[in-house]
Amino acid sequence: MSTNYSGATVRTLAEWGKFFTGDGKPNHIIELMNQDDSILDDVLWREANGYDGHTTTVRNGLPQVYWRRLYQGTPVSKSDVSMIKDPTAMLEGRNIIDVRLLEMHRNQANAYREGEARAFMESMRQKLATAIFYGDVGSQPDGIHGLDPRYAYKNSPQVVDAGGSGAECTSIFGIVWGENEVSGLFPKESRAGLLHKPVPEFDAYDDSGNAFRAVGDLFTWDVGLTVRDWRCVVRICNIPVADLGKTKGDAGFVDLHRLTIKAKNRIPVEKRSRLKWYMNQDVITALELQATDAGNVHLHYGELLNSRPVTCLHGGVVRQNDAILATETALGGM
Repeated sequence: MSTNYSGATVRTLAEWGKFFTGDGKPNHIIELMNQDDSILDDVLWREANGYDGHTTTVRNGLPQVYWRRLYQGTPVSKSDVSMIKDPTAMLEGRNIIDVRLLEMHRNQANAYREGEARAFMESMRQKLATAIFYGDVGSQPDGIHGLDPRYAYKNSPQVVDAGGSGAECTSIFGIVWGENEVSGLFPKESRAGLLHKPVPEFDAYDDSGNAFRAVGDLFTWDVGLTVRDWRCVVRICNIPVADLGKTKGDAGFVDLHRLTIKAKNRIPVEKRSRLKWYMNQDVITALELQATDAGNVHLHYGELLNSRPVTCLHGGVVRQNDAILATETALGGM
């Protein structure tokens, strides 16, 4: 079932996959992804309005309005808008296998090749998950622009400072996915998801330039990330990893209850019900341990999608995602 917001349609990769099976064959890569409980299961994807990115018009300011008197005019005003372009990028991987290797292991040849394909798929999945958080076109112009450089200061409106310092900090990200909030991108007139293309037998060459027969696999994924409403992301930064094991009353205790309430309340009220939380293993463990203290973190456990247990915080689903580093350098101010 697709998810609709404001008359437009955005879908998860599994949902988009149903639209790209013209040959009647299942899109195996999308099914494999859904076996992993990661951010990529949650991202809602949309077709970009360009071939190399997506341009969004953002309203930066409202027009001025005035109280007036009889026989007195009103000044003319207008709103302020700007154009923002989020790029799409090409993520690729390829391998080659000597056909003699496949011939020698005839009975296991298909299993071996499928195993290699799964490894490439997992590598690309992890690469994209990391880029969603930390991709920066300033330092990696061929990649995508993630959340870290967009919410890079501890005193930004959508950032809550946990008070840590140094180079062993981590973050919690809260995201509202949707057509007019935050969504993944695929280029105009292309397809969503990772494409696996087997390459038939061809001549490959060793380091000395000598030829051998090989088969190959090409993996491509054209992706981007757009934040249409900057209020639909919140970041709790500067969480000191070394202090996460402390309990209430200890010096340096990281009060995740207070921090997540502050973060949650920075999301627009009408969109908080769709907020999802992302944190690494260190933080989710501390969160659950703190929940055992009376009056502390408000967690509950429910079921979602095929009766899988999920953790909810302030009404939003909690996801463990170890693409979020435990070695972030503490953010400074603007």
